[in-house]
Amino acid sequence: MRILLLHCDYIKFKPVKKAIKEPEELSEERKKEIVVKDPLVILTAVEKGDNDKILKDMIAAVEKTAGEVKAKKLVLYPYAHLSSNLSAPATALEYLQEAENVLAKKGFEVTRAPFGYYKEFELKCKGHPLSELSKEFRTEEQIAQAGTAKPVVKKQVSTGKIILDRRNLPPNDHRILGEDLGIFHLSDDIGPGLPLWLPNGEIIRNQLMLFMRDLEENKYGYKYVSTPHITKGHLYEKTGHLPYYAETMFPPLNIDGIDYYLKPMNCPHHHMIFSKIVKSYRDLPLRLCEEGDVYRNELSGVTYGLIRVRSMTMNDAHIYVTPEQLKDEFIKVLELFEEVYKIMNIRDYWFRLSLPDFKKNPEKYTGDPKEWDHASKEIEKAMKEWGKKYVLAEGEAAFYGPKIDVQIKNAHGKEETIATSQIDIVVPKRLGLTYVDEKGEKKTPIVIHRAILGTMERFTAFLLEQTNGSLPVWLSPVQVRVINFTDRNNKAAEKVIAQLKKEIPNVRVDSDLRNTTVNDKIRDSEMQKIPYCIVIGDKEEEKGTLAVRKRGEKKPVFGVKIQDFVKEVSEKIEKRN
Repeated sequence: MRILLLHCDYIKFKPVKKAIKEPEELSEERKKEIVVKDPLVILTAVEKGDNDKILKDMIAAVEKTAGEVKAKKLVLYPYAHLSSNLSAPATALEYLQEAENVLAKKGFEVTRAPFGYYKEFELKCKGHPLSELSKEFRTEEQIAQAGTAKPVVKKQVSTGKIILDRRNLPPNDHRILGEDLGIFHLSDDIGPGLPLWLPNGEIIRNQLMLFMRDLEENKYGYKYVSTPHITKGHLYEKTGHLPYYAETMFPPLNIDGIDYYLKPMNCPHHHMIFSKIVKSYRDLPLRLCEEGDVYRNELSGVTYGLIRVRSMTMNDAHIYVTPEQLKDEFIKVLELFEEVYKIMNIRDYWFRLSLPDFKKNPEKYTGDPKEWDHASKEIEKAMKEWGKKYVLAEGEAAFYGPKIDVQIKNAHGKEETIATSQIDIVVPKRLGLTYVDEKGEKKTPIVIHRAILGTMERFTAFLLEQTNGSLPVWLSPVQVRVINFTDRNNKAAEKVIAQLKKEIPNVRVDSDLRNTTVNDKIRDSEMQKIPYCIVIGDKEEEKGTLAVRKRGEKKPVFGVKIQDFVKEVSEKIEKRN
């Protein structure tokens, strides 16, 4: 059993629709929005193998933490995302009901959120050291299984000490594909949420970076920069990030008596670059871009494959504009989203436009309401002028401005944010960023924060899931594999490899010349999702042709001229088809 304890100023939630076939029945009262003030919220995932002792340990832990934070109200909140090894729904509901009853008898005011429903919820977490705690409870059998299980190709995937049972996961889960295809590895010795990019994964990551840099620099006018991994804490105090994001920042490093932080975002650094190089409105718009490494102190209980990590590389950019330039520049950002996702064949995504709600939560937003109104209207105009569908989400704006999020569903059907673009009307003013307008007056720029791919980690996860690991030729770690029919064809196979490397610049080609059957070699090529498999036998050696088998096709095409093959592969790589 896994729980995440959050001491909150408030939580409010409301069931929206069924998440399982047979959720619990709700009274009319429980169908409405429920608000609980000053609760200890217990996000709970009941796992396979949990028993009464586990439940008893969980209740004791909740009681102890509630006493420490002096919470009288408890909210039991089913939260399946804490685990990938969930128990049967009926079992989970039974344990949650039992926990509710026991805790109520101990004198707590207990509210249990509906089970088996997708829910909209909002909470405000307090900022003291005990306001966020994650705990895990396991039986001896569960511990033994996790500690002694060995990685098995057919049934399990090893990620450090965490064993993923394939029988509970869809086949296109990026964690399975990542292990099978040698993309990434999670090692318990490194730590949760800190993925290791394996050689194949680093190829994908690097190709994505090269692609974005080529597109951004040569077509959209971005200027690339590079910034350090640590920064003095006073900069984050000036920007306002420390009070808002302190809980997701790693503890500071004290250097020469000064607190330095691992950077959780790139924007403050880019703002310093703006202040160095921009003087006049003629310098705008300025589009700064970086493949920046950032660090977020996610709780270990909620880290998840490549989708939720602690170390990540952002395809990050900040566009500095005048108020008059905002709408047109935002449309260009939307066009870039569309162009990139079309090339990547990312499908079934949608946009969520998050605007402020000054009536309900005025304290959430800082800055001039008039500037908020202008920014909100301009990006909503941009969305409408662009002509694509979007969902409106009032009250979901960031503290410094309205934003759009690109939403997509993962392999489990859960909605996730793959990328974002945000307007910042607050931080530039706090930092004193200015430019001189055409009248000679100093003005503060508006900043568009923009991450087309989001992070390399999260984007790769969704790319693997949407393609089931069958990446396009230009992105595939191995693009062509050459295999021999028998040992006597080895030299001819090696000659073909040498010619391909000469004819196709930087082609990623390997060979399988093992002393085993051709069918075994073809099967291995298919399992590794390699786009092209070339078989060289006696006929191919004699005629100087290729037998080409494309990924997913049952039969090869014989008699292919090597120049024709070179042309086809070259075009797919060059045009990123």
